[in-house]
Amino acid sequence: MNKGKIIMQIFLLLTMSWSYDALAGKVEKEIEAPVHEAVGIEQKTQAREVNWRTEKEKKRLAFEALEKELAMLEKERNTEAARRTALIANISRKMKQLEDIAEIEGRMSPFLCELLDKIKTLNARDLPFLQEERQKRIQALEELNTNPQVPVSEKFRKMMEALLVETEYGTSIEVYQQTIPLSGEETLVNIFRLGRLRLFYQTLDKQQCGFFNPAQKVWEPLEDTYLKTIQAAIDMGLKRKPVEILTLPLGRIMVQ
Repeated sequence: MNKGKIIMQIFLLLTMSWSYDALAGKVEKEIEAPVHEAVGIEQKTQAREVNWRTEKEKKRLAFEALEKELAMLEKERNTEAARRTALIANISRKMKQLEDIAEIEGRMSPFLCELLDKIKTLNARDLPFLQEERQKRIQALEELNTNPQVPVSEKFRKMMEALLVETEYGTSIEVYQQTIPLSGEETLVNIFRLGRLRLFYQTLDKQQCGFFNPAQKVWEPLEDTYLKTIQAAIDMGLKRKPVEILTLPLGRIMVQ
């Protein structure tokens, strides 16, 4: 083989090598590039899908949280509505109570004045016992009754207390000292009160006794035979001796 042929073969091999490289480059452009592009698109698609799923999960959790908050707000709204309804009903009841109280107060004031007049009349007609104490009680009731700052309930309570005290006088006995007119002289004596039936007196020297005559409004003497009986009554009233049956001169009970 001559030198020219060798050079030609070398040239052909180089030409074929260049053609192959060109062809390989062309194949890479026409085949591998779309593949790479497709892979890139797939990767981007997967990334978008991951992002979408993540965003979807966030939205779902946010939606659930909003649903829970909405349910809670709805429950609170219902609770507030029920509370408001209850408050309105309570206010209506209170207003009705205030109206009833005002009506009762309007009726009670004349009733209390009537009760006070009855107590005053009773004291004026009653036996003359504890007159200062009872008069002070009546005066306090009068001041209370005319005071607009005092509630009607308090006025009623005080009036009932006074009536209870007056009632208890009729079922109790009592011994106290009092100055009464005897034979034209003011004399300090022991008084025995037998309920509201009779007042008996005995002088401090235990030499005289008597009773109050409600018809004549005077103190009248009794026979000396009643001295021991009245002394026994006084001792029982002072709890110096046990209670026993006594015969006292009650006389005729005056009905007023």
